[in-house]
Amino acid sequence: MLVTNDKIAFEKYHLYPTEGLLNDPNGLVYFNGQYHVFYQWNPKGCDHKYKVWGHFISKDLTTWERVETALEPSLENLDSAGIYSGAAYVHDNRLYVFYTGNVRNELGQSVKSSQMWAVSDDGIHFEKLGELFPHPKGFTKDVRDPMVWQGKNGHYFLILGAQHDNQVGDIIAYESTDFKNWTFRGSILGNQLQNVRGYMLECPGFIEVDGKQVLMFSPQGLTPDTDNHRYENIHNTGYVVGKFDESSATFNVMTDFEEVDKGFEFYAPQTMIAPDGRRIMWGWAGMMTPDREGSVPTIAANNWVHVLSLPRELHVNNQNKLLQRPISEILEVKQLTNFDHVSVGKYAIDTNTNWEIVLSDSSKLRRMDNKIIFERKQWESGQVETRQITGNVNQVILIIDNDVLELYTEDGLESMTSRWF
Repeated sequence: MLVTNDKIAFEKYHLYPTEGLLNDPNGLVYFNGQYHVFYQWNPKGCDHKYKVWGHFISKDLTTWERVETALEPSLENLDSAGIYSGAAYVHDNRLYVFYTGNVRNELGQSVKSSQMWAVSDDGIHFEKLGELFPHPKGFTKDVRDPMVWQGKNGHYFLILGAQHDNQVGDIIAYESTDFKNWTFRGSILGNQLQNVRGYMLECPGFIEVDGKQVLMFSPQGLTPDTDNHRYENIHNTGYVVGKFDESSATFNVMTDFEEVDKGFEFYAPQTMIAPDGRRIMWGWAGMMTPDREGSVPTIAANNWVHVLSLPRELHVNNQNKLLQRPISEILEVKQLTNFDHVSVGKYAIDTNTNWEIVLSDSSKLRRMDNKIIFERKQWESGQVETRQITGNVNQVILIIDNDVLELYTEDGLESMTSRWF
């Protein structure tokens, strides 16, 4: 069993909820000898009306234990309608988590967001510490998803996804010298990346990989570019490589914005640093239109919806391209040579010829020359749609779960994550 204290396993390789709705991975961290994966969870229903932080722990990244809910709504006018996305940071041997508290009105509409924090000595039980700072001026209520790190100058930086009053997305920063009092520093992007701002930038993440500084974020409202197979999902996730200037609290972008994953569902990734220095990333395999989400077959079958992606080790090559590969702990693959009857499993495909895998009456995966195409009949509409990767596809890793697939090119340059039914 992937989750050792579950009685029924809905997936073999991917983390899932036992009931209700799972979305963004949160607070990924190694603390007190254990890996911690928190996640957005609505245990009350398969919708987004209520959120807590669910919690998995592991000692080896191969088997997991589901532990008690880490954070629940409790503070009137601060987080009474939900504990939304955020990050974790170990400071003075204590585990601090930062999150966005949500407030709704009597009609159920979200009307306020607040940036909050909490602390734990054991990584399981948390004490809420309240609001970090007032809501910034010039921004709508949509300011969320805090992420924290310590700069080379010793100061602490906190970034947030944000929406300006003019409905344009941005990433804003705060700075602290004492980890308690925070000063607003403004946009870290300035006038850069105007073509991928959309109306909101969610889930920002600033990380260092192989000596390179990477900024990940998830724009909402980009126009699909179907000719180039970009931005085809309802919302998208990507990255740029650059350099964070600590004196000005700005990120100087050096590359174009590139999508992290070319499948149907990948969104809102977050990373942690393993004890051996590896940068490991999880994402949410669940970003869908409301109609599609509401009719995912797992809801009718067992009253649950969505999964986390597999954990991936990240690198950045000399061309400033992000490389992804499933972590070594779970990468036990067998060579796939017979494409006629492929079941749940982990496979390596090594061939220069075209191939096709029929997963179900509604889903199939095929190689056509330098492309791999996933074709899916959408369960809510019957419409057939495709997603594809292009590149060196002679050697790929394919991991098929009960209703999730992940595909990676061996060079790490392309990945594809999608549900299938």
